[in-house]
Amino acid sequence: MKTPIELKDVYFQKWIAGVEGGGSGFMLYIEVNEKSDVQLEHAYFKGKKIELGHKTNELVYVGHHTYPSRKRDLSMSDDPKEEFKNQLPVVEEKPRFQLKDNECIVAYTKNGKKGYFKLSNVPEKELQAYPTRKSQ
Repeated sequence: MKTPIELKDVYFQKWIAGVEGGGSGFMLYIEVNEKSDVQLEHAYFKGKKIELGHKTNELVYVGHHTYPSRKRDLSMSDDPKEEFKNQLPVVEEKPRFQLKDNECIVAYTKNGKKGYFKLSNVPEKELQAYPTRKSQ
């Protein structure tokens, strides 16, 4: 699959929040060389479908995935009305493509037509830890 747009840089970076319960995940970055009529929409990466977005004047598309929280509070009660407050488990969509861990499929639109291209060997950059803020 040939890329319909010239790419400058592609990588992903894991992140963790600096506060307990703040979560963790990864960001996928796809930097293009110039503005074009190609609109990158979403990516299939690491078994996830990730929406891609970018600011109008920027040439970097960013996809953000947050891993589901493992900690869940469940209400166990003899009263079924109390258990009704429990949240249903998150069911993730099955991956559309079978990819290696460092491969990515990008969905795009060009002149109203949809297409896909594949990226191989997407490198990982160093973990980004977001520090906590000290209260003043």
